[in-house]
Amino acid sequence: MNVIIRKRQIIMSALVLALGSAVFVNWYFTKPETAQTQGLADETKSYSVLGEAQYVSSSGEKTTAEVSADDALAKSRLERSKAHDRVFESLNSIIHDSSAAKTAVDKAAEQLAALTNTIKLEADVDALISAKCGFDCITTISNDSVQVVCEKGALNSTAILQIKEIIMKHTGTGAENIIIFEAK
Repeated sequence: MNVIIRKRQIIMSALVLALGSAVFVNWYFTKPETAQTQGLADETKSYSVLGEAQYVSSSGEKTTAEVSADDALAKSRLERSKAHDRVFESLNSIIHDSSAAKTAVDKAAEQLAALTNTIKLEADVDALISAKCGFDCITTISNDSVQVVCEKGALNSTAILQIKEIIMKHTGTGAENIIIFEAK
């Protein structure tokens, strides 16, 4: 009986020791930096709160070319969104106009449904390309063609083939109607 109690005591002691060391390691790696470890801290610097969300980059600071390429993609995405919004508003105004002819309302409703499908398809293709290729892009789908604008320096032969495969599979567009290029 004494042997069983000693084994339990040894196991419990080992578990308490492991828990204590895990708590210490966690505290050690998450403790806030003090003014001594930071060097002389600036009085105006605001300190972050533990657990507060922060934007980080794995490669450090972006170069000016990377920032301008990101700006070009963001600008293109904003322009595409504005164009979609303008068309959406004009079609909605036709649909909600009480003096509009029934055929015009029906045609506007069909075009609105097509626009909604196109917007969803563009977003889906953007997400699939970003997930599969690992870079940001903007897809614009028009009548019979698809244009893809990718980050600068991201395109290679493998990425181009993957992009074409995604577009052909999800849109039914032929390879000859797909245009892929990099942002400036």
